[in-house]
Amino acid sequence: MELEESRDLLRRCQQDRKAARDALSTAEATIESSGLIIQGILRAFPELINEADEAEDIFGAAKEPAERLKGAEAILSVLQVSENQWFSVMDMTNVLDNRGWLPESANPPNAVRSALERIFASERSVEKGTRNDGTVVYRYHEQKEEPF
Repeated sequence: MELEESRDLLRRCQQDRKAARDALSTAEATIESSGLIIQGILRAFPELINEADEAEDIFGAAKEPAERLKGAEAILSVLQVSENQWFSVMDMTNVLDNRGWLPESANPPNAVRSALERIFASERSVEKGTRNDGTVVYRYHEQKEEPF
């Protein structure tokens, strides 16, 4: 390779690298903005949570398979993303199953019930209620501070 050929190759590589950086910057902005849109949609319409991409965190960061949420962490994540939506034990069990986060237990609904009770006991923002049919339900409701 001669000097001029090397110079041309250097320029092309630098141009390609700049174009790739620009494309990456655009892609990162798209990922960030679409993640915020997804989060807004799921907060406004929490019933769509089961339709959210299972390989995607609600806040837009791709989940690695090894990062599978488990137990109370998975349940609290669902409650927080679906703020103000009430979940029975069976509702939560179904959501966890759909997302691949079902507890490894002989009786998953019982494991979910136990975790919901532990979360309710320790997390101020988790509320417990009862539906008209007597079903116990839980929701995440961020407590707003009252202005002085």
